[in-house]
Amino acid sequence: MGSQRVYYLDASALFKLAVKESGSEAIEKYMSAEPASTFYATSFCFAEALGALKSIYSHKGIDQETYFKAGDILRGYIGDRIELADMDISDSEIFWEVEKTAKRYGLDIVDAYQIITIKKDLFSRFQEAQPILVTADSGLAEAARKEGFRVWDYLNEQAP
Repeated sequence: MGSQRVYYLDASALFKLAVKESGSEAIEKYMSAEPASTFYATSFCFAEALGALKSIYSHKGIDQETYFKAGDILRGYIGDRIELADMDISDSEIFWEVEKTAKRYGLDIVDAYQIITIKKDLFSRFQEAQPILVTADSGLAEAARKEGFRVWDYLNEQAP
């Protein structure tokens, strides 16, 4: 640990930073041990993590104070420790690639959007760093590996 790397956090990883549950400690510990590394996520992943918080709050799994505190914790990571990396979703060519990727791997649009963002944005900017996708979503992990990405399934694998 301690080397300069590039990581891409999916919604599950972002959620774990805001709500303490299985996997949270692994991500927090790893981010702390990688001060020179850069962490990215898409706006879609941020919104998906907020949606997961909303769902737990709506189903009375957490109280209002915990809900807003978790949202503030998540927002605090953005711009401080996590940078947003997005593609132009209004570009029909990009969306066509997203749709094609989703169908190829049986992914939802948000997960396919992550694959395309990593492929077109992060790989092009950080080829030598070989960005690592951080996820606990087995379907996304499998698709990313098939695309040639490095993946860390933080619930089932040792940290890279």
